[in-house]
Amino acid sequence: MLKQLQPFFLFAALSFFLIFSQGAAANQFISEIKLLNYTDSYGNVSLRHSRSITLPNPLHVKGNLNLENSDINYLPGVVRVDGNLNLAYSKIVSLPKNLQVAGYLNLAHTQITRLSPYLKIPGDLSLIGMPITRLPPYLSVGGNLYLAHTKITELPPNITVKGDIYLGGITLKSIPKTLRVGGNIYQ
Repeated sequence: MLKQLQPFFLFAALSFFLIFSQGAAANQFISEIKLLNYTDSYGNVSLRHSRSITLPNPLHVKGNLNLENSDINYLPGVVRVDGNLNLAYSKIVSLPKNLQVAGYLNLAHTQITRLSPYLKIPGDLSLIGMPITRLPPYLSVGGNLYLAHTKITELPPNITVKGDIYLGGITLKSIPKTLRVGGNIYQ
């Protein structure tokens, strides 16, 4: 009797494995299909003013990702944006550790209070109006850095900004000698 049931149990176990191992891939595919409705022919994804957003993990956007003024609180654990990432005025509270942005990163007026060490942004980085109190060590910005209306009072050593730094009225206690700025620092 046991030998007769053995093929049945083997088939049941194999079916169970196939169904649940493809579940994650199927959910990813469904999420990407839903995201397709918001993607233009250049690969840009616009979810401005969106409510109740859940993005697929991992997320790869071949153009720009615009989440301005959306209700999103968190990004997926792995995010790659081949263009610009605009999170201005969104309800985002933190950034994933595995974040890759090929262009600018706009975090203006978000609720993020800290950035990851060694953050590298090839374009501009806008932190305008954020409750952030300090910049991470070894921050690298390929364009301009905008700090207006933040609570930053000092710049950490060993940051690199290839463009200008716009303070926008904030007062710095000191400027470190190891700061590398390709442009100017504007008040």
